[in-house]
Amino acid sequence: MRRTTAYSENSRETDEGWRAIVEASPVGIYLVQNQRFVYVNRALAEMLGYRREEFVGRLGPLDVVHPEDRDLVARMMRERLSGRTEVVRYTVRGIHKDGRVVYAEVLGRRIRFRGKPALLDTVVDLTEKMRLLESLRESERSRRAILDAAWDAIITVNSRAEIIEWNKGAERLFGYKADEVRGKSLLIIIPPHYRRAFQRGFARALETGEYPHVGRLKEVPGRRKDGSEFPVEISLSLWQTREGPHFVAVARDITERKESLLRWRRSLKELARALSAALEAKDPYTARHQLRVAELAQAIAEELGLPADRVEGIYIGALLHDIGKLAVPTEILSKPTKLTPAERSLVKHHAVAGYEILKEVEFPWPVAEMVLQHHERLDGSGYPHGLEGNRITMEARILAVADVVEAMSSHRPYRAALGVEAALEEIRKGRGTLYDPAVVDACLRLFREKGFRFSSQYEV
Repeated sequence: MRRTTAYSENSRETDEGWRAIVEASPVGIYLVQNQRFVYVNRALAEMLGYRREEFVGRLGPLDVVHPEDRDLVARMMRERLSGRTEVVRYTVRGIHKDGRVVYAEVLGRRIRFRGKPALLDTVVDLTEKMRLLESLRESERSRRAILDAAWDAIITVNSRAEIIEWNKGAERLFGYKADEVRGKSLLIIIPPHYRRAFQRGFARALETGEYPHVGRLKEVPGRRKDGSEFPVEISLSLWQTREGPHFVAVARDITERKESLLRWRRSLKELARALSAALEAKDPYTARHQLRVAELAQAIAEELGLPADRVEGIYIGALLHDIGKLAVPTEILSKPTKLTPAERSLVKHHAVAGYEILKEVEFPWPVAEMVLQHHERLDGSGYPHGLEGNRITMEARILAVADVVEAMSSHRPYRAALGVEAALEEIRKGRGTLYDPAVVDACLRLFREKGFRFSSQYEV
């Protein structure tokens, strides 16, 4: 009798212990028999917003599940009760008492309770997790929509230069669908003649961790699916991942922009020629002088290794450097005798007059400044402002040397030509004081080592 009593007490204590554990569990737990809840713990009741007495004996799983998921839950219950399976695991949507959807993962087993089949299930609330996932999916959809709305190509590559992102703009620009390029090397859109340089530069950047093109605009050649090549302007950014750096390139076709720029520059050249022609009508000597100075200034700039764009600007500036002489009376420009001080002052004003004519023209080069400064000298002895040293632009320093050499070697109304050698001796003597040493050296090399000669025929 004592043993029976002790066993009963131990059993009761064990039951109470298990009940305490189940009640304390943060995971929902319920027991179903005959399609009705016979037990639910506190966590499940709170998860669905009911009091426990509203569950037990009154409701079953199908009463608190989303209508679209009832067939799934019913099947999971049948399979266990029929003995076809012992354990199930599935994700389901429940309905909170206030109507909210609750996402949950159910792990259930068939058991026997009070001698009859029953279902014991645990329920993990996934609602916050699912909301987070949905938020991430919404963010991804929003990001994707923004990417695809961009007219520019937006391309993401990994540290192996493999394409992992390709928006609608990239499809339009390069002609490939995303599925055709995803996972492939970026080389697919790089012209063959540029691929080796790209590979070397990419490998060097990864090795050194230095990315000189990130955060800057850069022009590169691009290649379409049909094999055609075109100029592309790209801007790059990067971010670090566990797999290494990933790069995003925003790319656009600048063919039309470059063609417009070329047309604009042609128009500027035509303007320069028109102004020079206007001066020729007034003073043929000066017009011919400008053409010859332009020829020499261009050659000096090329000898100095200046970029082609800058060389072009120097040529245009030289072609217009004496345009201010339009403001000087013709009789002074063609006077065969020595000028008076007043006349000389009028002629010297041509640098300022030329600047005033050109300062409002939006050249892509400092043409007006070249015209204003081409009579300045390194030691400050020039005019109109007595500028010294580096305050004089390199373009004007080149123009100054070319101007002196051409003027001394050519005929003028008031004197005969002094010859090229006399002109070269003049700039040699003024090297470092009046004239830029590098410019003088380049000019001397052109004449004495490379056979430069002025062209014999000129047309404005």
